[in-house]
Amino acid sequence: MAKDVARISVIIPTFMREELLCQCLMDVLQQTYAQFETIVVDQTAQHKPETEVFLRSLLDRIRYIRLDRPSVTAACNEGARVASGSILVFLDDDVRISDREFLHKHAACYGDLSVGAVAGRVQDPRHPGGVPYDPRSLDPVWGWSYTGWDHHTHADVVTIPGANMSCRKNLFIQLGGFDECFTGNAVRFENDFCLRMRTAGFRVIFDPAAEVVHHYDSEGGHNNRHLYGTSEESHAWYVSYFRNMVYVTVKHIPMRVWPLACWNLWRQHVFNRPFLQIGLPFVFARQCVFVRGVWQGLLAGRRATGHGAHNK
Repeated sequence: MAKDVARISVIIPTFMREELLCQCLMDVLQQTYAQFETIVVDQTAQHKPETEVFLRSLLDRIRYIRLDRPSVTAACNEGARVASGSILVFLDDDVRISDREFLHKHAACYGDLSVGAVAGRVQDPRHPGGVPYDPRSLDPVWGWSYTGWDHHTHADVVTIPGANMSCRKNLFIQLGGFDECFTGNAVRFENDFCLRMRTAGFRVIFDPAAEVVHHYDSEGGHNNRHLYGTSEESHAWYVSYFRNMVYVTVKHIPMRVWPLACWNLWRQHVFNRPFLQIGLPFVFARQCVFVRGVWQGLLAGRRATGHGAHNK
């Protein structure tokens, strides 16, 4: 490998994760890159005793920050604030990294000065075969819906995966960091950041060489196991899902497209066949959640676009 020039700050926001967090940290600390630091931003009120012991054992090798209020965007922003690296690498706390030269792969992309951020490959162990690259993913309006992270095609992208992404710190600061108005599961906060990066005139690329394995269905974190969920808990999760989906739509998509975007969201996550098979009471409950989330997203989006603010 070429001599490491840029210093990297690896930022890992964590919430309610135990064994997977410990494994992720060990994978990061075994990286061969010469100049990097590891920053853990912990929003967990209390870990299991064995996790606490493990984290204490690493205090001379990591920067450890506690936040009282769970928020993945606020945690990432806090990690970036204290970071000393010129490249920020953001990882979910439930990823595994087998490649000890993983950080080299991210750093190598920044030899191209037009690149502002990098999306790495995210392999889902539930579907090891992955999916082919879909060129529709580059569409500025609908690309998010067609984007997959487990293919092998190097390409420009309109969104990045929170589980495995990096960017130049100076641009991160210039753009105001991640938008902390994305609440709860914070779905599409990465898409929002990517679109702002592209608007600023920088490319965002997908490099499949920088690969992680992401345990999507693990407990904790964003609780994305509730996506298409049918439990009572899933209704509460979907409020912020609908809110965030509408919020990013209002911020970035022309107003004429809003009705179609909301229609697609409703058909996919309220009035779909699996939910109808459960029964109308379930669909009615999800419909109430949909109305609540859409209204919250519209209000938040109008406030953001009306005042030109990205952060709270």
